[in-house]
Amino acid sequence: VEDDMVILSRKITAGKAVARINGEAVSASILKEIAALCKKTFVTIELGFQTSNEKSADYIRRGFSNQEYLEAVKRIHQADSRIHVVTHLIFGLPGETHDDMMNSVKFCLNAKTDGIKFTVLYVLKGTDLEKDYQAGKFDVLEMDEYFALLKSALELIPPKIVIHRLTGDGPKKLLIAPMWTANKKNVLNAINNTIIGIQV
Repeated sequence: VEDDMVILSRKITAGKAVARINGEAVSASILKEIAALCKKTFVTIELGFQTSNEKSADYIRRGFSNQEYLEAVKRIHQADSRIHVVTHLIFGLPGETHDDMMNSVKFCLNAKTDGIKFTVLYVLKGTDLEKDYQAGKFDVLEMDEYFALLKSALELIPPKIVIHRLTGDGPKKLLIAPMWTANKKNVLNAINNTIIGIQV
């Protein structure tokens, strides 16, 4: 958390402040300092929620419960309503269904997040996730599967919610799967097609 505050202070010169912290790390003292920054700049706090499925959260060692996330968002907004809360979500976690992923989106919206960052699950070399993937314990999402899920998610989200990211990708030298995430041109085309097809 102290490192987050150093990053936060340095970001002020760029016209905004960003802190990336886990839900359980949102203490009163940290929020007091962050709220004070709202008088000087636009402040964002990013929460690595990833999923509302508690079983999946345990699998990825998220380190905090759904309830702690809810309480964190509430405390942040109480500290200063100008703080922009961004929630990270991963689509494609092992064993998760379409409904699981849409429930994660709805959970964040009900928690009053101000923005969302989406990413597909990707597997990197040298990780425990790679071991499970190589053992055949789960499959990663194909590009069409991911963007179909993303389209469904975006149709749930009201216009006032800011979408900060539509997908992510890992370092190419470490990427095991899905390899389609490394093809930026195809990904951008898929993003454009997804946005065009959204019904709001």
